Amino acid sequence: MTNTRSAAEENEGRKPTAGHETASVAAARIENVGFLVADVTRLMRKGFDRRVRSLGLTRPQWRVLVYVMQNEGLSQSMLARAMDIERAPVGQLLRALEALRLVRRVRSSADQREWLIYGGEGSRDMMPQLVEAASWLRGVYFQGLTRSEEQMLHRILERMRSNLSYELER
Repeated sequence: MTNTRSAAEENEGRKPTAGHETASVAAARIENVGFLVADVTRLMRKGFDRRVRSLGLTRPQWRVLVYVMQNEGLSQSMLARAMDIERAPVGQLLRALEALRLVRRVRSSADQREWLIYGGEGSRDMMPQLVEAASWLRGVYFQGLTRSEEQMLHRILERMRSNLSYELER
């Protein structure tokens, strides 16, 4: 018979020595948190994609559009860095969004080589639909949680992001 118990289950009830978790328990806990965060993110994206499919935007396009609308006036380079995407793919996404009149590029007065990105005419009409989709999704993933639990989750995720950002940017 195959043993299907996880490392955490195997060590459940055992007392860690000297106040530390056993390596297998710690590894199982870390792997489960990482997997869970990644899986929740995947499901959130999938749910949002379904809600905005009728708008005719791809996932990368709506991500760029929302980021631009929240941070108007960024250069293409700054946008690429902020979204952790290479500059060339961001340029392709911006061209597609520009063709749909969802973003516009304006030459920087400080540096004529630089283009600043702003929401276009069509983005103002589309944002309410994106906001509605995000609001619907938020209702789904926070269903059954108290306001206090939502706030705690937010603080925990902010701390995790801060810890990772600090560690990876050193």
